Amino acid sequence: MALLTKYSLWFLPLILLIGIGYAIFLYYKNNNIIFEKKHRIVMASLRGLAMSLLAFLLLAPMLKLTLKQTDKPVILLAIDNSESLRATKDSAYYLNDYPKAVQDLATALGGKYEIKTYKIGDENHLLADDEALTMDFSDKSTNLASIFDDINMLYANRNMGAVVLLSDGIYNTGANPYYKASRSNFPVYTVGLGNPELTTDLFFAGADHNKQAFKGNMFPVELKIAANKLSGKTAELTVFEGTEQIFHKTLSLSGNRFFETVKMSLEAGSKGIHHYHADLTELDGEVTHKNNHIHFYVEVVESKDKIAIIYNAPHPDVAAMNEALALTDNYEVEVFSAGEFKGNPSDYSLVILHQLPSKGNSAANILSQLRKSGTSALYVLGTQTDLNNFNALNTGLTVSQNKNLTNNSIPLFNENFTSFTFSEDAQRLLPKFPPIQTIFGTYKTSVSANIFMYQKINGVDTKYPLVVFNQQNGAKTGVITGTGLWQWKLYNYLYAENHEAFNEIIDKMALYLAAKGDKSQFRVRHADVFAENASVEFSAELYNDSYELINEPDVKMVIKGSGDTTYEAQFSKQNKGYYLNLGELPVGNYTWTATTQIGGKRFDKSGRFTVQEIMLETANLVADHDLLKSLSSTTGGKFFQKEEINKVADEIKRNDNIKSIASYKKKYAMLLNSPWYLAAIVLLLGIEWFLRKWNGGY
Repeated sequence: MALLTKYSLWFLPLILLIGIGYAIFLYYKNNNIIFEKKHRIVMASLRGLAMSLLAFLLLAPMLKLTLKQTDKPVILLAIDNSESLRATKDSAYYLNDYPKAVQDLATALGGKYEIKTYKIGDENHLLADDEALTMDFSDKSTNLASIFDDINMLYANRNMGAVVLLSDGIYNTGANPYYKASRSNFPVYTVGLGNPELTTDLFFAGADHNKQAFKGNMFPVELKIAANKLSGKTAELTVFEGTEQIFHKTLSLSGNRFFETVKMSLEAGSKGIHHYHADLTELDGEVTHKNNHIHFYVEVVESKDKIAIIYNAPHPDVAAMNEALALTDNYEVEVFSAGEFKGNPSDYSLVILHQLPSKGNSAANILSQLRKSGTSALYVLGTQTDLNNFNALNTGLTVSQNKNLTNNSIPLFNENFTSFTFSEDAQRLLPKFPPIQTIFGTYKTSVSANIFMYQKINGVDTKYPLVVFNQQNGAKTGVITGTGLWQWKLYNYLYAENHEAFNEIIDKMALYLAAKGDKSQFRVRHADVFAENASVEFSAELYNDSYELINEPDVKMVIKGSGDTTYEAQFSKQNKGYYLNLGELPVGNYTWTATTQIGGKRFDKSGRFTVQEIMLETANLVADHDLLKSLSSTTGGKFFQKEEINKVADEIKRNDNIKSIASYKKKYAMLLNSPWYLAAIVLLLGIEWFLRKWNGGY
């Protein structure tokens, strides 16, 4: 601790003189005060010292303190709450005794360590310090790899001691957790739950099929069937569309571990969502019969949308967008250079123009045909774009530039965007994407423009559009204000070992632009199929007679499920649209009717959707303890059987690398704010007052 002052300490003698002078004046120059000499000396000293302390405050004294801070190691308990544990023969243990064993482990680690609890399932959840741990083992999926990503984000600047992963090692979404764990700088202690031994079971290991098929075409379906410890048995495989049987096969099970892929071709009938379900014979002795049944859905459409990608010069963005769009059965994609394209935009549902019009190619013929045909267009702007020609295209966006400069812009999702939705996984990944090269200039958007993403430049959120859509006279346009999208695809793979988020963003933009315009005044949008662990969401738009977007009237919806199940709800008003989140609904088929009213004019919309059962957790019930052992081995941790859970705390305590970190922090405090300093002054004056009274003074 040190004492600092705003002014020089050479003023201290003057401060002391002030206190001494005041005391002398009070006790020696004042003849009305009659005290004994020794009493005068004591009281004068008390008064002089008190006045000196008060005068010292005029120098603005400050205390410099060095504080020691101790950062305890964080021990994170990552607890698997997935359905696969409840489906085993030890389900009673996990529902009754296991929660107490976890609580005992947390108690044993308390005090010396900071304990955090993390539930793994459909959505990984970090429990608050005052939040009770509850486990019902009802989550339908498991993503073990995401634990390590979340830890790196939440505890980047903390003393991360260790992770205790309590799981059966079965993961069915996300990347392989081994590669994520191997990059961690903390040990992972694993507790093997579930049963790693083969159990008697016949089950569907998966189903591969097209999400979409074209009316009248045949489409392939592959059902992966596995069996453990059922050698010599036979089983019947039956596939139904609704109640109609469309496929049957007898399976002869052989070997301790049986596997067969059954291939079939089914015909796409009428347009719409078709529900199929396959059943396997329920055999005696199986650990569960839940995985003997599987459901899948296929959307039958009448024809593909044709998309043309026309580029000014070869660019990796073109290949990345082409690959993303070609993965779905929605589109037939063709790629041309500006000089090669001889077709008519009217033959396509969407034309993507990469850096066209450019400074070297005005693409006047293509743009003229686009305007005449009303075909939707997506413009990708870059350093080669001729901004003067582009600004004349009436896309809802104009860009003015004085110097040929660029910005590095990170995508920033517009929370008020409602034209389409994309998954939460993609939304979480979006701000982590690397920056793309956008045009440095002044951006102006029209009133009708709908911004999907903004630009985040040098860590600053801006209102410059990165992706913007517009609709004028029935024609839709989209603009991406920079190049470098291919880097998003690479980062997507680096982060999640797939391209799903990038592909989804490109697909959703294309789907929105290529969709035929809805001319009705009341529009309701939703997905056709929802997973049972996902929220059922709707968005709606309402237009007045002048086709101006409004949301003053209420919009109500009635949803009917199987039997007499009925739900009633009202849309909430967001920005200029409507939004409704029904939460999770039971598996089944639903119909809905939405109604609203403008003045005396009533509008109705109706439709249907399906909530699909997720079978990921029951498809395979054989615990993967080898994966857990490898996670511990590569990080310097240790693997334990569930019966050894009480030994985990002792093992962590023996690890000398898991220890508190002491740091020292300087703190400055005004002496005026110190209660002890003020108390000392009051005490001196109080003692003096007491002595004066004791000696008959006033």
